Amino acid sequence: MILLLLITQIEIKAQISGAYVNKELTIGDPFELTLFVQYPQGTEISEPFVDSVEPFMILQQEGRVIEEEGMVTKTYDIRLVPFGTGALSIPRFKFLYRTGETLDTLSSNMVTLNVASVKPQDMQDINDIKKAVEFPNLLPLIIAGIVLIGAVVGYLAYRYVRRIQKMRKIAKPLPPPWIEAIVALENIPLDDWLTKGLIKKLYYALSEILKKYLERRFVFKAAEQTTTEIIAHLKERRIPQRDEFNDFFTRADMVKYAKYMPPQDEISTVVDTAKELVDKTRPEETTAEKA
Repeated sequence: MILLLLITQIEIKAQISGAYVNKELTIGDPFELTLFVQYPQGTEISEPFVDSVEPFMILQQEGRVIEEEGMVTKTYDIRLVPFGTGALSIPRFKFLYRTGETLDTLSSNMVTLNVASVKPQDMQDINDIKKAVEFPNLLPLIIAGIVLIGAVVGYLAYRYVRRIQKMRKIAKPLPPPWIEAIVALENIPLDDWLTKGLIKKLYYALSEILKKYLERRFVFKAAEQTTTEIIAHLKERRIPQRDEFNDFFTRADMVKYAKYMPPQDEISTVVDTAKELVDKTRPEETTAEKA
């Protein structure tokens, strides 16, 4: 009940900045998105992050904070540029928030805007009528023949490549998900990354490997889900290790998005922890493969 009350006190809103609301945008025209976040003091909210902003690119981001009457208001001015046309949707910006031992993800609303293509200044609405071509004119037939031959050759090449790919897939089936995950974990250059201080990269790689493993092992789209959604699915499947996965993904999210630095003993054994989660959830009949 306390957590539900806290969530209702957190407000996140994204909108196109006023100067760009009625402005006709074309490909490459920069514009500004304003992101408002309001929450009670004492609540930990991360900086905004987004998995991918395609077909946009972020040029600049500035933020400011106001604290009054027990509430914190953060405003982010985000300058973006579009590289597509039509009705484009700006992906939702995400925030991690923590209160006590609780960590979860909140998202902003979706914002849509129209982007037109760039029209050259010297383009005319109606082109001049070209000079009549005397009959017979064989050039169109020659061009059509070349295009037809190219299409046939391209189709045959496509069929050949698809056939080779199919044969390779039949000849080399994917390994079991638990074997694939263990191999991927063993190939992580742990000592090199620790020497270079790439802790965030380490936890990101481990999260992706475990999500791919869960996706293949239990057949659901774990790679596209948040930690809360993944654990809810494991709970539905009555997976005993769901709490261990929850602890692992939660701490990984803190490292990736909340600038949390784990203790050194945890970092040095985190790959082994990921391997244990895979071993504990592999089918019992395949345990002989460990030998």
